[in-house]
Amino acid sequence: MSYLLEALGRGLLGQLADAFETQLPSARPEQEIIDDARPSPGGSVQAGMRMGMSYLRSLRLADARRTFEQLLELTPNKLQPALGLACVYDELGQNQESLRFLTMAQAHDPLDPSIAFALGYCLERAGNTDAAVASYRRSIELCPRLRNGYERLAAVEIQQRRFQEAIFWYERLVDLEPGDLDILLTLGSLHLQLGESDHGIERFQRALLVEPDATDDADESLRRLSDTDDALATMECVVERYPGVAEFRLKLGDLYRKAGQPDRAIEEYQTAVELEPNLLEASVKYGTQLLRMGRYADAAQQFNRSVELNDRLMTAFVGLGVAQHEAGRKQEALATFDLAASLEPNTTLLYSEAARLQFRAESNDSDAVEDEDGLEIVDAHEADEATDETDFLHETIRRHEQVLLNKPQYADLHYRHGLLLRQVGRYREAIQAFRNALTINPNYLKALIKLGVCLKEAGDEDDAIQMFRRALMLDTNFVDVHYQLGLLFAQRSQFDLAVEHFEHAVAGNSSNLAFRQNLALALQNIGMVDRAAETWRSICELSRDTAPVMQRRESVLRKLMKS
Repeated sequence: MSYLLEALGRGLLGQLADAFETQLPSARPEQEIIDDARPSPGGSVQAGMRMGMSYLRSLRLADARRTFEQLLELTPNKLQPALGLACVYDELGQNQESLRFLTMAQAHDPLDPSIAFALGYCLERAGNTDAAVASYRRSIELCPRLRNGYERLAAVEIQQRRFQEAIFWYERLVDLEPGDLDILLTLGSLHLQLGESDHGIERFQRALLVEPDATDDADESLRRLSDTDDALATMECVVERYPGVAEFRLKLGDLYRKAGQPDRAIEEYQTAVELEPNLLEASVKYGTQLLRMGRYADAAQQFNRSVELNDRLMTAFVGLGVAQHEAGRKQEALATFDLAASLEPNTTLLYSEAARLQFRAESNDSDAVEDEDGLEIVDAHEADEATDETDFLHETIRRHEQVLLNKPQYADLHYRHGLLLRQVGRYREAIQAFRNALTINPNYLKALIKLGVCLKEAGDEDDAIQMFRRALMLDTNFVDVHYQLGLLFAQRSQFDLAVEHFEHAVAGNSSNLAFRQNLALALQNIGMVDRAAETWRSICELSRDTAPVMQRRESVLRKLMKS
């Protein structure tokens, strides 16, 4: 694909109002809205703004516009009503009107970085790139920590193939957030794009070496744990002293679990995930504890997020290997590709586990046993249930094959089918499944990497390296369409109309059957769709009992969209 396509979607907002969380008041609870209430000269502007925001959040746009327009007439300070109207017109898809009211708001507060960013955002969507860049630059001058501003500046530079300028902005982001995995991966990929393999090696290595901060005396406290009778009390003291170290939280969670305190264990695992979202061990342990407590849907969700993190780490190793290969360090590159391949089974296992949990919920199977800590675990974890686990995998594969008969143009289904075929040792078929996915969507990053791993294991190193290069090096033929797709998706009303128009225009065309699915995958290419949510949706759609499963799916997706 290139991984770089993801940079095109970064910094875009779900809605314009997200830029003004501190400038605009919170919405009133919907039940408190009085339909016939009107702002009045003697009334509170803030009360009127809260009412208008309530209308906006509930998409009662006519009421919101009326409220903000009346406030605009009543108050000498036009800032908040103008921002409110800009947000209303954004929801209505009227970008020029949003720009008009943002300009009015900026006249009242020219030093507000959020307004400068929002102006750049609307200008970029209008195609006025030069003016957008000027506004984005102004926003980061006013607020040097405004990540969205740097991300949109870099996206514009990538779209215009000015990779050195994009590197400049991502270097600034590294200074702001030195431990961010995605920033480092993007920077390494940009250096590769320019043929700067040595710089790429340095960035990918740094991405793989990011660790939580700790101190020498904290490490000494950990070393003493093995000699301490009351390890739990000691670890509690360590965490109290260093509350921001995820690895300490993990160790405390382990001790709580062994002490038979699952609720406290899960709190520590969850905190570790929040502190270090890129720490795979924390993500897997959190999901496992959710599973032990019988929270199957939550566990499946967390395992899906672990899959995404594991795939990110694989991408970092692949990037490092490609950079080493480009630098002529071929033996090092092959060893690095082996390290990437060693992570691949985690993806297959975690995806299989998430699917198994869905089927367990579907069958409403209540049979369970307790482990040594008195915690409930699922039968498939017991050694004497290995045959059932094998049967489960074959049933999952059968369901994928059955769906693919009717939906052969779904790239995502081919990819997940390949994961499961690989799990049961059907390697040649797995290779073909990944190829099928890439025939439909040549930019499918995960399929490129998984195919590269399979080819390398089959002894076809040249083709494997070609797949790995495709995963990291940007094919500029795909840049413009993904860039424009991201901007269109950021204008939801226009995006929905465009999709509806396209589907109406090609109604009856059998090649359009997978349009929405492959559109969703293209949005995943630029990071605009939650991949964990899409994985869960895909699993649920394989269910035998569609209605109740779909109801559960919607509940889980709502949680995912809020997270």
